[in-house]
Amino acid sequence: MSEEQKVPTKEEIMTFLIEQIEVKELQAKLQDLNTRLAKARAEELQAISFVAQLTNPRNEENEMVPHTLTQEDLDQNPELVEDGYEVGDSIVIPKPAEEKKSRSLKKKA
Repeated sequence: MSEEQKVPTKEEIMTFLIEQIEVKELQAKLQDLNTRLAKARAEELQAISFVAQLTNPRNEENEMVPHTLTQEDLDQNPELVEDGYEVGDSIVIPKPAEEKKSRSLKKKA
């Protein structure tokens, strides 16, 4: 009941291999295009990041700094305890504002 498998001829094998070579050449070209596209996208993101840094300088007023919680922090902020924070946990908070430099006004004569 089993059918005999047909043995491919030399021409059929050659045709198959030629088709596979063409497919692999196209796959290689596609891979090259994908690589070039990824590189172009990375360069674009780098340029966008550079422009963003130039147009939006870092605003130190909004800068965040790490802070280790103390018991005083938890006493003054009971919501931290409710959220599961404990003494010694590290969090990020806005950078404390530095005291404004005092300016002296000169009286015009």
